[in-house]
Amino acid sequence: MSSMDNYELSRERAQAYFLKFDQDSLIGRWGLEHDAASLFVTFFGKTYAICRKTGAVTCGGVQAGFEETLTIFDLLCHEGQSKTVSGRFAPVNSLKGAAKGAGVETDFYRRHADAFDRAPEAFRTACLALGGTPVSMGDLGFRFTLFQSLDVILKFYHADEDFPASITLLWDENLLDFMFYETVFYAAGSLLKTIEQQMGEQCSPLQTWSEVRSTM
Repeated sequence: MSSMDNYELSRERAQAYFLKFDQDSLIGRWGLEHDAASLFVTFFGKTYAICRKTGAVTCGGVQAGFEETLTIFDLLCHEGQSKTVSGRFAPVNSLKGAAKGAGVETDFYRRHADAFDRAPEAFRTACLALGGTPVSMGDLGFRFTLFQSLDVILKFYHADEDFPASITLLWDENLLDFMFYETVFYAAGSLLKTIEQQMGEQCSPLQTWSEVRSTM
């Protein structure tokens, strides 16, 4: 079975899982907009529609990827502890409840970091277009809303003569009250992929980092 088949299977299983839940309870718990056909969720600044009959998740009429689908359903349906945002941020391996020895994300997002480094102005513009709020962290830093009051901070460092470009994501310390540890990586992948998609034709290797930072 191919990787794409596995992704499709994971998405279909997530949709079936969602359909087991009482949708009126989810609407009440999260204050979701809804109509007879769909529930509506804002995820990283975009509105996603969930079909109440099939569980299919779409954005702008396009089916959402498995990362977005699995993350949205985990956020909506995750059970267990009370869900309280702390307002304090930590890397994924330092979240409350993370298993000891959990791996760090040093090289996990290298491909995205290299893409952002090649087009810094397009990266900055894309982050702003997606609702990112600039923060004074890294060479460029932005705070995004993952879901409702749950935020994530992206710190980006461009490459220099000693180190490659790198990304660090800081999550609310209580994130694992809202989703499983594995889902954090789906959420991260979704954010970085969305930024790259937003960059689109803006990409220009002619911009320098000093020029970009002078506009901040």
